Amino acid sequence: MKAYAAQVGLDLVGVAPADPFLREQQLLEERRERGHGPNPYEHQVIAERVYPEQWLPGVRSIVACGISYYHPDAPPPPGGGPALRGWLSRYCRGRDYHHILKERILRLAGWLEERAPGHRHLAYVDTGPPLDRAVAERAGIGKFGKHTNLITREYGTWVFLGELLTTLPLPPDEPVPPACGDCTLCIDACPTGALTEWRLDANRCLSYITQMKGIIPPEYREAMGNRLFGCDDCQDVCPYNRRARPSPHPEFAPAAELGGGQPDLLQIMAMTGSEFRRLFEPTAAGWRGKTTIQRNAVIALGNSGDPAALPALVAALGSESEVIRAHAAWALGRLARLVPEAAPAARQALEERAAREAAAPVLIELKAALESLGGGE
Repeated sequence: MKAYAAQVGLDLVGVAPADPFLREQQLLEERRERGHGPNPYEHQVIAERVYPEQWLPGVRSIVACGISYYHPDAPPPPGGGPALRGWLSRYCRGRDYHHILKERILRLAGWLEERAPGHRHLAYVDTGPPLDRAVAERAGIGKFGKHTNLITREYGTWVFLGELLTTLPLPPDEPVPPACGDCTLCIDACPTGALTEWRLDANRCLSYITQMKGIIPPEYREAMGNRLFGCDDCQDVCPYNRRARPSPHPEFAPAAELGGGQPDLLQIMAMTGSEFRRLFEPTAAGWRGKTTIQRNAVIALGNSGDPAALPALVAALGSESEVIRAHAAWALGRLARLVPEAAPAARQALEERAAREAAAPVLIELKAALESLGGGE
C-alpha cells in the first residue's frame, strides 16, 4: 500500500488505529474555555471531531497521507519596486492542494478496494471533522511542534495532510519521538504573540486574520506588513525546516503570474473580477474572494512607506466596498505618517471622503485617520 502511495505522489503515509482522540478532546475543550476556538474554519462540534466512528461507521484504521509543498523562494520579478509587492504564504503560491491531494488519496482507496472488496473507505482533505495533525501524529508521520504545526523528518512542516478512513484492520505505525526540546524560536518570531508553547490563539494568528472577512482589528494591521494571505514566520525560523527537502511536485511551485509569491500590489488593486478568477482561483487563496485580497493589499500599501502607493489608496477611498474604503482610510493615515510629504494629499483625500461618506464603519476609520494626522473634527 505504501509503495503504491508513493507511485501516485503521496510523500508520507502512515496508519493510525481508529480509537477516539480523547486527549485531543480535552485540549479542544480547554481551548474553547480560553476563548481560542473553534475558529470559523474548523468543524464546530468538538464531540464530532474526536470519534472516528462518527465519520465512518465500522472504521478500523485511518491512513494518514501527506504531500510536501516547499519550493525555495524565487527572486521577485522586475518592476513595481520591493515595497509595492505583497507576500503570499507558501501553501497558496501554486495550485490548490485540496483537489490534488484528494485525487491521490482516492486513487489509494481504489487500490485498496481492488484488493479487499467489501470494505468501505472515506477520504478527507482539510475538510470535515477529522483532526488532521492528530491523525498524522498517531500514524507516525510526524510530531507536533511548539508552533502547533506537524514536524516531519523529511519535509519539516511544509506538508499538506489528508486521511483515508477504512474498515480494513491495517497494522498501525509507531509514533515518532518528541520534537522541539528547549527551542522557542517560533514563539519569539510570532508577530502578534499568538503562540505560547504548544498552543495557538487563532484569533491573533495572522494566517487567520488575513483570511477573516470584514474589518480587520486595527491592532493587527501594522503587524500584517505586506501579507496578502497567510503567515509563515513560525515555520521560517523552525530548525527542522533548515534541512527540509524541496517538494518534488511542480504543481506547488510559485506561479509566475503571481510574482512567484510576491504579487504587484498596484496590479492587485486594479484587477477585475475575471482577472482575480484567473490569478487566484487556481490557488488555495482564491476561496476568500477578491475583496479580501484587495483589502489586505490596501493594508500592505499603507505599510509600504512608498509614496507611489498614494494614488491607489486615494482611488480605493471611492470603492463600492465599505470594507475597502474603511481600510483605505486607515492606510492613507498610516502612509502619511511614514511619508510626511504625502500627508497633505492624504489629508485632503480623507477630508473630501468624510464630507460625503454615509457608512458608519468607514466614518470611524476616516475620523481616526484624520486625528492621527492632527486634522479633522
